[in-house]
Amino acid sequence: MAEQDQKREVILEVALKRFSRYGLAKTTMGEIAKDLDLSKGSLYYYFPDKDRIYVAVIEKIVAQCFADVSDYLEGPVTVQQVMDRYLALKEKILQDYHFLFGIHEWVREKPGNLMRQVGELVQRAEICFLSAWIRKGIANGEIAAKHDPEKTAEMLVHVLFGLWVIWCKWQATGFELHHTENIKEFMNRERMVLTIFFNGLR
Repeated sequence: MAEQDQKREVILEVALKRFSRYGLAKTTMGEIAKDLDLSKGSLYYYFPDKDRIYVAVIEKIVAQCFADVSDYLEGPVTVQQVMDRYLALKEKILQDYHFLFGIHEWVREKPGNLMRQVGELVQRAEICFLSAWIRKGIANGEIAAKHDPEKTAEMLVHVLFGLWVIWCKWQATGFELHHTENIKEFMNRERMVLTIFFNGLR
């Protein structure tokens, strides 16, 4: 890994720790630079603003998640086994990094541009993974070959994203995403949706 890439990784790790403790809104570029023992000018060399750091942190977390489950997909596994692995990873991400996903942003009628960017980033990664999962199911004979993997994956991601937004709105009053029971309840609903969807693809 090049020295510049290594430095970027260190910046992301330090920023993630600060985001987890103080939240995105209360974190400044100056504080991140201080944690790194860098000048603000040096930090700006790697990232032009805090939002870019935030998006890069999300990209890293999402990439790690889907690298794990994509590797698992390469083995001799069934659609159900992949679902179990996928949901377990997603639940862990929500438990560990709930503060990054801005539930209160999704309660608004129009989330901010930054949160929309993050939503689109996650959706693209999910579509890529789910299309590979569907192709695997077709190859295994668990999913009918008539289904187009990319179009079907895109539709499923839109359904799951709609579930997330609606659930956020319903839970807005007094809701705390970091409570394990709340995360598990959401993941149970997502499991139900995935089960119904994949049963319909047989």
